[in-house]
Amino acid sequence: SSQTLMIACVSPSDRDFMETLNTLKYANRARNIKNKVMVNQDRASQQINALRSEITRLQMELMEYKTGKRIIDEEGVESINDMFHENAMLQTENNNLRVRIKAMQETIDALRARITQLMSDQANQVLARAGEGNEEISNMIHNYIKEIEDLR
Repeated sequence: SSQTLMIACVSPSDRDFMETLNTLKYANRARNIKNKVMVNQDRASQQINALRSEITRLQMELMEYKTGKRIIDEEGVESINDMFHENAMLQTENNNLRVRIKAMQETIDALRARITQLMSDQANQVLARAGEGNEEISNMIHNYIKEIEDLR
């Protein structure tokens, strides 16, 4: 986060032409120099970074033991718990079944609405044949049929 500034002293006089030209060339070469920034790391800071990464790894491992993902058997051998895998698979299956239930419920609702409409149309046709095709009565019949279907 620092900047370098170079001041080049040039002269418009003909007698200082070569010196001015060399100064401008030098300033141009200096301007094209690109520095690569590096963090100064001594052995202590490297060791601190290594210890931090080890702490993070150990915290993750401890969390796996607490959640039951990893276990240690009687002989001291570390292994991954089968119950954890089974639990993960069951949760996935549970989520898939929830999605299927939701889709089936939407289908059932659509079919119930269709049944209500068909029953209402059928009642309206019976009324029309009997000569009582009043709009108010047909709306009332439609509402009654819909209410009956909702109560089921």
